[in-house]
Amino acid sequence: MMTKTKSLHHIIDTRLAGLKLNDDLASRIFSPSCQARGIKRPLAAAAALCLCLTLSVPVMAATVPAFNRLLSVLSPELAQLLQPVALVSESNGIKMEVVAAMNDDDTAVAYLTMQDLSGDRIKGSIDLYHYSISEGSMFTHEMIAYDEKTKTATIRLLANGGSKLNGEKITLRIDSFLSDKQVFKEVATGIEPVNIPPAPLTIPLDMNDVGGGGGELFQQLRAQGTVQVLPPEALNAPLPGIDFADISNVGIIEGRLHVQIKWTGNGVDDHGYVYLEDGAGRIIHPSNFSFGRDAAGKAGYGREYEEFILDVDPGRLAQYKLKGYFVTNGGYVEGKWQTTFKIEAVKPSRQVDCHIETGSMIISRVSISPLGLTLRGSSPAPASETLEVSVALLDGSVLNFNHTTSFNDNGTIIKKYMPDLPLDVERVSQASINGQVVKFSH
Repeated sequence: MMTKTKSLHHIIDTRLAGLKLNDDLASRIFSPSCQARGIKRPLAAAAALCLCLTLSVPVMAATVPAFNRLLSVLSPELAQLLQPVALVSESNGIKMEVVAAMNDDDTAVAYLTMQDLSGDRIKGSIDLYHYSISEGSMFTHEMIAYDEKTKTATIRLLANGGSKLNGEKITLRIDSFLSDKQVFKEVATGIEPVNIPPAPLTIPLDMNDVGGGGGELFQQLRAQGTVQVLPPEALNAPLPGIDFADISNVGIIEGRLHVQIKWTGNGVDDHGYVYLEDGAGRIIHPSNFSFGRDAAGKAGYGREYEEFILDVDPGRLAQYKLKGYFVTNGGYVEGKWQTTFKIEAVKPSRQVDCHIETGSMIISRVSISPLGLTLRGSSPAPASETLEVSVALLDGSVLNFNHTTSFNDNGTIIKKYMPDLPLDVERVSQASINGQVVKFSH
């Protein structure tokens, strides 16, 4: 067994030696400016590839180029932190390949590709619909690149629960996806918020029967047990340019603006939301829940209607415009794509306990890892708030973040801020949250 293992390591090392970077990528890795930011890490692929011992050597060798292609999509600094996975699953004429993965204490990241081998069903956009990572929770994903020549989409998938996944075998499964996405941004609803009156009629809805929901108010509303909603289809106002949704009612209930959407199209995942925006571009995001109604008109379980609740003083509605964001998809594809692999932490996080109060969160811990900055705490009261978050490096430079995800892990609020490039945690001196500073010891 030892001889076979050494032989496999030799083959893997030989294959990795053939990976080539173009001059631009190589200069970015080894330039003094990159080293000054502390982005200097050995390529950790050889050790990580040992997790694929269950694969035959020919399959492994054939899939290593996929990791090389990922280098051209991501920053080379980030790619150095990834552990190659190189596992393939094919179904319904479409090939899924999990190219690489990594995790820290709270977040797992997997990079995968979906390639149509027999048609054009991805069409430059893809949304995973039914998918999961075993042991993980609160999934989200985004397509980060598309190759028209090979009809291949590259996807970054995030899952909460990184510490539980560390060192474990996990199974990534996809049962369906959507494509041919059409996005309608900043849709003018034609409804003036200042003219919306208190709702003259409401109907009760048992929150145990809702088909789903979210937002800052959702848990509070669910705890009430029964809430009052607008009677469906009292308005039926069309949305400009949208043929799969109408505004079915509007009104003010208990001091909050309610806007009800009826989904009228046949799309598997038609969705969207309404929001308020003032003259300065400040936005109030809604909370929401979906429901249906039975033959007698009683509200109950379903997804035919979506009630959006905007927590704003009715006396201030004259400051706002009611706008919408809506998405529909032209394609829906089913299959059975599944792979199992082990995932390892990139590097232990550095953590600092603190007490920082914002309008929407009491932050009790701040941690930093190559994947980004994580805030942990609780939410004392529902509120919409965008936190101003950055980190300062030892050389005095400041790094802002371009990607944010939020999770609720059994009452603990987790906010993850991720940069385009990985962080060298040893070079981070402090973090700033809404101007309040948390220092990391060295």
